[in-house]
Amino acid sequence: MCKCNDHKYLVEKVDRLVLPENVVPIKYDIHLTPNIKEFTFKGEETITVQVKQPTKTITIHSIEIEIQSASLKSSKDSTSQSSKSITFYEPEEVVIFEFENELPVGEYSLTLAFTGLLNDKLKGFYRSKYTVKGEDRYLATTQFEATDARRSFPCFDEPAQKAVFNITLTVSEAHTAISNMEEKSITSNNNGTKTYIFEQTPIMSTYLVAYIVGDLEYIEGKTKGGIRVRVYKAKGVEGESTFALDTGIRAMDYFIDYFNVPYPLTKCDHVAVPDFAAGAMENWGLITYRDVILLTSDKTTLATKQDIVGVIGHELAHQWFGNLVTMEWWSQLWLNEGFATFMGYLVTDHLYPQWNAFLEFSQSYRNSALSLDALDNSHAIEVPVRSSAEISEIFDDISYNKGSCVIQMVESRFGESFRKGLNHYLTKHSYKNTVTEDLWASISNTSGTDVDSFVRSFTKYPGYPVVSIKETEKEGEFSLTQKKFRSDGEVAEKPDDPIWNCFIKFQTKNGPFEFTLTKKSDTVTIPNYKKGDWIKPNYGQCGYYRIAYTPELIKSLVPVIETLELPAQDRLGLLSDCYYLCKNGSTPISSYMDLVFSYHNETDSDVWTFIIKSLNEISELCFDQSYKTDLEEMVRKLLKPLSQRLGFDVKSGESSSDTLLRNKVNSYLGMLGDKDIIAEARKRFEQFKVDQSSLPSDIRSSVLVTVVKNGGEVEQQEIINRYLATNDIAEKSGLLSVVCKSPSNQLVLKALEFSVSKDVRTCESYMLWRVENEYKPVVWKYFTDNFKSINEMFNQNVLFAYMITFALSSKMSDEQLHQVENFFKQNPVPIADRSIKQDLEQIRNNTKWFNSFNKDLLNWIKK
Repeated sequence: MCKCNDHKYLVEKVDRLVLPENVVPIKYDIHLTPNIKEFTFKGEETITVQVKQPTKTITIHSIEIEIQSASLKSSKDSTSQSSKSITFYEPEEVVIFEFENELPVGEYSLTLAFTGLLNDKLKGFYRSKYTVKGEDRYLATTQFEATDARRSFPCFDEPAQKAVFNITLTVSEAHTAISNMEEKSITSNNNGTKTYIFEQTPIMSTYLVAYIVGDLEYIEGKTKGGIRVRVYKAKGVEGESTFALDTGIRAMDYFIDYFNVPYPLTKCDHVAVPDFAAGAMENWGLITYRDVILLTSDKTTLATKQDIVGVIGHELAHQWFGNLVTMEWWSQLWLNEGFATFMGYLVTDHLYPQWNAFLEFSQSYRNSALSLDALDNSHAIEVPVRSSAEISEIFDDISYNKGSCVIQMVESRFGESFRKGLNHYLTKHSYKNTVTEDLWASISNTSGTDVDSFVRSFTKYPGYPVVSIKETEKEGEFSLTQKKFRSDGEVAEKPDDPIWNCFIKFQTKNGPFEFTLTKKSDTVTIPNYKKGDWIKPNYGQCGYYRIAYTPELIKSLVPVIETLELPAQDRLGLLSDCYYLCKNGSTPISSYMDLVFSYHNETDSDVWTFIIKSLNEISELCFDQSYKTDLEEMVRKLLKPLSQRLGFDVKSGESSSDTLLRNKVNSYLGMLGDKDIIAEARKRFEQFKVDQSSLPSDIRSSVLVTVVKNGGEVEQQEIINRYLATNDIAEKSGLLSVVCKSPSNQLVLKALEFSVSKDVRTCESYMLWRVENEYKPVVWKYFTDNFKSINEMFNQNVLFAYMITFALSSKMSDEQLHQVENFFKQNPVPIADRSIKQDLEQIRNNTKWFNSFNKDLLNWIKK
């Protein structure tokens, strides 16, 4: 399709629209004066630019900023001229400065005066509200990725348009200002304000610039090499910073050693921001976080602490991979995010090996990626991004989760050569921009293997293969066949389906064996394998593909599943592959249910998380079937011995897996109506109402969700009241997530109305929309009836997609699907367009699956 008429001032460059390249930035001198009381700011800016071709116009990015004046001065002869005109073109978010006299090739200073608003959209230069002792207070903060630096100062807002930045902030005497670099000076102005001048940054992209102004406090430490590390929060905000500081210092030391490349700055700040759309942002030297993912208290669960370590690791990895070396364009986003996600788990596993972080990675990130990537509405991790409007859609589970899985697959195969390759890559490309092939070239250089040819099919194409493995008549020989795995198993293979290079690690009782499947089908002979022995392909679960097991191979694995001899990573991988092959119609549901119930000796939290998740998905699809009660009773019997072993309270010296598992199992039993759990939860809840400290953090969720699910308006209101009364951010988050579990249409509606009230942050509203299928019609009706006001509130919020997903039932009739499709045709939501298409495809597949397994499941239950 021709898109030649979709631009006016931007220019075509291969597959994207970019600023004209006749003028490029060298240096920014920016002076901002925010007024937090009035929610405004004024700015003065001088951009040193290089004019590469004679021109009378300069086009740069700017949106929601009023520019009062623009003048240009030649560095060669100091001649200057004011702009003849200043024209804004909002569709492309640009401003065009026209000058009377043509500008010859050379260096110039473009000086601008402008004003803007501290918005409430959680992007650009925005205001963030918090409460101290009942009083609302604000700080001013930034979020520029992907394309929102242009909301704070006019700029060349593209990742390859790197420059250095000199930031100056004039703020109230009562406030603190921080930015990417350490302050060079702080000067009192004798008028109630003071001016911070910060050191010049390294050459960097605009999306990594950051500054924060407010009533801030911090704690501080240093790395082994003397790099200053601080954790900031607003004064009066409840929450401890010590866990984050310790993690930040230790993770920094780990990365400096792992990459063998020095951290390029002298300091690294971590800042808790009350209102924050994402989890965190890797601004160079000034990392920002949603406060609940940085600060802790005695209400913080072990699961949240694990998240905190992973997110800090993720953002610190970006300081090298993304900041020091930056993607050339947003189509390479996965280079940033996939890598940082993997490194977040790598450093977590190093700092807390007892957490078995990569098992949780498989359960969460790998399964999420494989599920989404099996849809027709998936995309390659390298996806063309033509314009700014398309960028937000690729900040998804493909870029992050599939990207990280591909990185793990490469690391697993090449080991120390991978690490040395990263050093080569970071050293060679420091302060520059790269594409995917640059990374593969560096790892090829250190490994002696053509990495690009090995991994290309995993990055250039959507989807992944399923490898079928069958024994031949020859002992020890197996036939291997690959084809693209699709959520709808009835869709035929297509001529343009790629052939993937599948590096497969096999494990038998006699040891390991490795093989790479490079064509559609092949055979492999496993040494010392005898018929009837167990064999586990994709051992360690690092290959980004699924395995189709024959019933015989599964049967041979059951004994080592029951004895737990097969590692948890592989017990989980087997379950996942079998479940999704069941979902796409390749195997009957009875086979999967038989496999699940062979896990009765299972002890690992992440394996049980997957079992509970899959059984809950099945149960949710059967919410309107008469046998649902019988199914839930069977699940309850499966989980009950586990609950009895774990008990209700955390035990001294127990494993982290048991701590997490107890909460998950007891929560689900409570949701299923287990009488023992309900009775104990109600007893604990009564104690909690009298003494808030009586409920330890790691059992709180199971108690609260059980009480709310099996209660009524009184219990729901008690949770809401406590949410409104506490200022502990960890407690607030935990309370908010259970409000929507109340078991009636009226109370679900109450939760939805609460979600969009002034008492709930817009970055947390989605948490109140996650209801069971039975109540999804209530959510959908509320969403459609109130679409105008909801859309106005969330249409620029990346979390809006979650709310829409939670409003849709996991199965629908053709008529219901048609109604949903028509609604979004008439009421488009651009920020969630791809997500909506994926939701609808999953609903179609789920409905088809349910119709195919309904009788089979009923027969299995009767049997």
